[in-house]
Amino acid sequence: MNKTGISTSAGINDFRGPTGVWTARARGIASPPQTVRNPEPTLTHMAFVELMRNNYLKFLVSQNCDGLHLKSGISTNKIAELHGNSNCEACAKCGKVYYRQGHVHNYEHKTWLTGNPCTTPNCNGRLRCTTVAFTQSMPDVCLDRAIKESQMCDLSLCMGTSMRVAPACELPAMNLNSGQKRMVIVNLQKTPYDDLCALRIFARCDDVMKMVMKELNLTIPPYTDLTLWSNAQWLKDFEQNWPFRTAGDTGWFSGDI
Repeated sequence: MNKTGISTSAGINDFRGPTGVWTARARGIASPPQTVRNPEPTLTHMAFVELMRNNYLKFLVSQNCDGLHLKSGISTNKIAELHGNSNCEACAKCGKVYYRQGHVHNYEHKTWLTGNPCTTPNCNGRLRCTTVAFTQSMPDVCLDRAIKESQMCDLSLCMGTSMRVAPACELPAMNLNSGQKRMVIVNLQKTPYDDLCALRIFARCDDVMKMVMKELNLTIPPYTDLTLWSNAQWLKDFEQNWPFRTAGDTGWFSGDI
């Protein structure tokens, strides 16, 4: 089965691969069921952690909302999750973010309200899920950070993405014409940006990362559950560093704050 995203080896369906969720819907058929109840970070997720520890990976921009990047141990101040995180909810009134042990499932699809109250003193706001759906605007703080990092980097490594969802797909190609930046795409299917690559690899992400880590003489660490939801210092860092959305911004939310 030609699954393409970095989370597919964890049992999570991709979206635009041959058997992806949106591909299946476009064909009028049911998408394959998710095969794992509690997915864990994959080899590629853990390779990113080690690359970041060794200063090869400066910043991570993700379109995934499955929460596996944070679970893997990626620093809260070195990731922009453009499509939100299914383990996180936020207050639209004051902007405070909350990390939960499990996925935030119970929310109303018009207002995205989860039913939980904000605990910030004197706020009285209501929390919303942070995952971003079609027709919703991108989280502005998160997107601004991703744009800044994309403009500064000298190498964009794009892994397991169809490169078809704007504005995320536009970020890796920023400043390519400067001559000081290169782009590499690893994906089983073709993308609209293939002609702009310095290197184009048609392969599974895990297979490529095994070879990259071997070449760099780095060991991919095994995944261990960091129980982030119970780590007071990590939660403090998360609340301070995880970029999301400007307090009071109603561009993403529909309904009253």
